[in-house]
Amino acid sequence: MSPLPLALLVGCGAFPKLEVAPGEQIATTLSVSWAGEPGEDVWVDYGLGELTHRAPASFADGRYTATLVGFPPLAEVTFRVGRRIGDVDELSETRTAEVGLPPAGLPAFTPLAGGWAGEPDELILTTTIGQEGGNVLLLNPDGEIVWYITFPSRYAPIHAEVSRDGEGFVYNYLVREDDEEAGICQVELNGAERLCLVVPNSHHSFAQLPEGRYAMLVADTRRVGEYLVEGDALIEVAPNGESFILYSPWDHLVWDPELQPDMDGYVEWTHANGVFYDEVEETVLVSMRNVSTIARVDLATAERVAVYGGVDGWGFPAPTDTFIYAHGPALTADGQLLVFDNQDVRENDPSRVMRYALNADEKRLEPTFRYVPGDGRSVSVLGGVYELGNGDLITSWGSVGGDPALDPPGPGVLGPGL
Repeated sequence: MSPLPLALLVGCGAFPKLEVAPGEQIATTLSVSWAGEPGEDVWVDYGLGELTHRAPASFADGRYTATLVGFPPLAEVTFRVGRRIGDVDELSETRTAEVGLPPAGLPAFTPLAGGWAGEPDELILTTTIGQEGGNVLLLNPDGEIVWYITFPSRYAPIHAEVSRDGEGFVYNYLVREDDEEAGICQVELNGAERLCLVVPNSHHSFAQLPEGRYAMLVADTRRVGEYLVEGDALIEVAPNGESFILYSPWDHLVWDPELQPDMDGYVEWTHANGVFYDEVEETVLVSMRNVSTIARVDLATAERVAVYGGVDGWGFPAPTDTFIYAHGPALTADGQLLVFDNQDVRENDPSRVMRYALNADEKRLEPTFRYVPGDGRSVSVLGGVYELGNGDLITSWGSVGGDPALDPPGPGVLGPGL
């Protein structure tokens, strides 16, 4: 079978002519489009031989478009367009077309499984970190892998996001044998590398800023008396690799040797683990796990504008509302604070998802949503929560989120209610 041409016109019975082609960004997807009027109830059934999946179609500029995902390279896809007129479903003839090849050097896609029907913007971008390397993955909501890149065992990809222009993704990494060898890269979906910056001692999360800049976390270790104390700085990194400090806990917090144990003369003080850029207020959030503190920093002035939790930050209506050893954070569209609250992992306390309204007059975090899994799982490593476009929350459960025996499995989607 010859590869599918870049654009192929096929007649489909009573339906308008279809334009069918491999996806522009991901060649192992298939794009099906046709002319129509807005408001029609239309879809595409498809699969590998049998019609096992259904994709909705979106309307723009006088055309409907459906993207079919989840195929291995050069797979022959069977598909048929459907529409509902009144109480009757009209179906086109069943056709076949072939998807393309991924770029050289990328592994194959995972074939179709399950019954997911969705659009490309519903895909989930995530990383996995194992003992033998790691991956950047695109998953559909059924957990099927649509696209991925595997890294050599020396490299661990930490966090990945879609690039601000939507043409690829950004990930940061570290090298296992060398704590100082770390950085951030931007890659197109065809595998081509756009930019890679070495950022020594960087770790955990990052945030994309305007004009190709990044907010990143770096270790900042200093000697305090007989101890080496590791704090963390929030830095801004320019596209040319130059950087400067946006926030340092050394300028605002005081290390208390009574609260943190000595590990042979070395102390991990702040353990910063999360960065979030707020485009509305042009501020950056940075969370520091070991001191249960989230700082908010003005991007233009590098001044601290608020502190949530911790010793001197905004308080809570009740002790049970306090986040402890938190991971994250993030903000919702209406400016509420999302936190993955690990709680006291030393006591194996259940981890939970929290959302807070910011009461600036009282300098208080007021809970508007909390979620604790029924099994009471305690997440000792990582965990996160973000708001989706429809207001739901998607969560990851760090060290225990992938166990299918747990209810619900991670990541999970939660309603926005309290």
